[in-house]
Amino acid sequence: MSVPPPAVPPPELRITLGRKAYRRPFRIFLSALAAGLLVSLSTLSSAEAWEPEQARRATGFFGGGCALVALAAAFWAWAMHRDRLVVTISEKGVALRRRKQRAEIPAGAVEAVGITWPVTDPVWTIWFDSEAAPGVDAVAKIEDGAVTLLRDRSLPSGWVRAAENATTEILGVAWRVMDDEGREVPPPPAGALLKADRVLVDGVGRYRDERGGALLAVAHGPLGRPPRGRSGFFPLAPGRGRRRIVLRDPHARTLLVFKRTSSPLGRDRLRVFDPDGRLLGVVRGRHEPSFHTTGGVLLGSTRQAGDRHIVTGVDGRRSATLRTKSGADDSRMWLERSPSAPEPLRALALALPMAVRIARQS
Repeated sequence: MSVPPPAVPPPELRITLGRKAYRRPFRIFLSALAAGLLVSLSTLSSAEAWEPEQARRATGFFGGGCALVALAAAFWAWAMHRDRLVVTISEKGVALRRRKQRAEIPAGAVEAVGITWPVTDPVWTIWFDSEAAPGVDAVAKIEDGAVTLLRDRSLPSGWVRAAENATTEILGVAWRVMDDEGREVPPPPAGALLKADRVLVDGVGRYRDERGGALLAVAHGPLGRPPRGRSGFFPLAPGRGRRRIVLRDPHARTLLVFKRTSSPLGRDRLRVFDPDGRLLGVVRGRHEPSFHTTGGVLLGSTRQAGDRHIVTGVDGRRSATLRTKSGADDSRMWLERSPSAPEPLRALALALPMAVRIARQS
């Protein structure tokens, strides 16, 4: 007698708030506890300078205040978790759940799933027939035949690729990307940023093909927010430790990741990673950076000539040139890469605008 194989459940994808959604209340919680502990220890360490009654009042007032702040932060995180939206994609459709409320969008009612810009913080969106899926407005916001779910800043890393794969492979509908003006953005060519020979980098971190004007990538991260009253998107001063910036394509897919480390001695280093987290190379130095392999082998070096930064490979040939405006104006930069330059150096040269802006603002 043959034993029937165990039933395999149909595939599905479940996405809800990630750890970074709770980052702010968690930081407030830890800061409040640390401040309360510091005040209490300072009072005890200098007990001879306090009268007993005053010491108790100070400890109770500051310690109690910090405890209340920590409690409020913990309540904030709990409320966020309790009110979180849970999205499940399966071959039957999309299920939405918030607390005890639940809504179903049948697969036949879904027109498309995707994101709406900005690229740096895209909004997960579903376009569907509202008449075929009643009750969705009780769980999520509906506007112009689309329901907005969650923003990238509150979702786990890698959710865009997972949601796109589930949309096309499990649900069987189109993945759609809409820009700020409501126009659909076609998929960019594979490797467009790495293949482009002439790239224009503007003051807010957009990388465009200088020839056709097509958007190739957008910088996202702490370095991507322009400082007040200054152009450019690298407001860091030297000695401020580690920072991270991500280059994303118009469909919000990660292209390159740059991690900056600066020491108190002013030695800057940018490590360049691919979307899978593999180290591609390192950019060292601030004013005339050099480019190195993962093993430390020199690939090329930079020299400044007026408003140009020229990258020369170890073979003595020009591999890339970054042209800027005069002075410290970094609102626009023109990066030209030689087709004959080695592939690792072509990829690392995309970090040159970052290195120049960091040097100018340090």
